Amino acid sequence: MQIITGKYRARKLQAVNSEGTRPTLARVKESVFNLIFDRIAGSVVLDLFAGSGAFGAECISRSAEKVYFVDSAQEAIKTIKINTKNMVEDFEILKTDYLSALLGFKKQGVKFDLVYLDPPYKSDFAIKALELLDDYEILSQGATIVVEHEFQNDLQNLKECYIIEKSKKYGIAFVDVLRYSR
Repeated sequence: MQIITGKYRARKLQAVNSEGTRPTLARVKESVFNLIFDRIAGSVVLDLFAGSGAFGAECISRSAEKVYFVDSAQEAIKTIKINTKNMVEDFEILKTDYLSALLGFKKQGVKFDLVYLDPPYKSDFAIKALELLDDYEILSQGATIVVEHEFQNDLQNLKECYIIEKSKKYGIAFVDVLRYSR
């Protein structure tokens, strides 16, 4: 696993050493970045359920303005710290659950331009996170949200503020790129 392009191109990234974390396949990651490459530079990014932090690290490499990494697992936090070592750009690593993190962002008035959601499969965390991102008003108008999930129907009951721009299947994973319009 490595950073695809940008300032830290070809930098090796560690995977989380944990049964509860599933790394995104390299071909899926590359495809996702091909879909959103023009939305990263200058954006405020949320890597929720960050795992190894590979998504956020790639965004740092591609000139994101600021990246927030959120994960509740200590092993994930350790891995993100290793993967971002010596990166001098603006980022924060938060060890907390996603509900507390989103509420904290609301209280701070943070607005995100790009969000990556890759929650544990067989959970409803993606839908809950999408509801709270809207309810807490922490998305910029036109924000991009990338959701990796297990079943094609996982996102069928989205709020009207989310427009599915692209949907792709990779093995057992589905990736949807959403646009936020309120």
